[in-house]
Amino acid sequence: MVDQETNSNHQTFTDRVQQARAHYEQQAGLGKSLASPRIRLGLALYRGGPASIVALSEQLKISHPAVVQIARNLMAAEYVADYRDRRDKRRRLLALTNSGRYYFSGLSAHAELESEMLANLATAVGLPDLLARWAQEIAMQPLSQRFESAISNITIASYRAEFKASFERLNRRWIEASFEVEDRDQAVFDDPVAKILTPGGTIFCAVTAGGQVVGTCALLRQNPRRAELAKMAVQEQFQGFGLGRRLGQAV
Repeated sequence: MVDQETNSNHQTFTDRVQQARAHYEQQAGLGKSLASPRIRLGLALYRGGPASIVALSEQLKISHPAVVQIARNLMAAEYVADYRDRRDKRRRLLALTNSGRYYFSGLSAHAELESEMLANLATAVGLPDLLARWAQEIAMQPLSQRFESAISNITIASYRAEFKASFERLNRRWIEASFEVEDRDQAVFDDPVAKILTPGGTIFCAVTAGGQVVGTCALLRQNPRRAELAKMAVQEQFQGFGLGRRLGQAV
């Protein structure tokens, strides 16, 4: 009897959390569920870096064939790429492309805010009043204002010469964590103006009020009709606030 009551309470809590999550996503205008396997897999790669299909299957509690299918869909959308692990040539890893990093950076910010708000409300008011307080919190401070207050001291600025070292530092760090810095990467680091700006591309940086560069994004002009989003990086402690999306929108 006790087990049945516990299971019933757990199911009630789960149902209410799902209702609250759906309400959040509607208010945020996401048009998608943050709990969907596709979004969860993308967020796992955004937060944890490259991973094998086996590791993602275990982490997300999704079957191996399902992960393969989701990965194929994300690769078709050019959000994910697969490559051979440089430490173990027999193993292949999945990693986000620059477009994928841009796309999931915004969703990561929403997911983290959603989890934080749910946890805080559930702890503060308990299960019965969760939905009522959720609506009250949204009314008191719209979701857009929550994001704005979190990053109010960060501006998006066009590239300047004094940003060169930070541009290389931020991008070199994430490239070396997943891949290897190639000659073409180093050429861009050595002279961003000649390799990106002069051919018609753009570079934007996220800069704090104190002048610290905490994010970068570039648009490489390949020809008059085609350009590539590249060199997107956000410093770890500033991830989760949608800076990647702001940078992507700027370029």
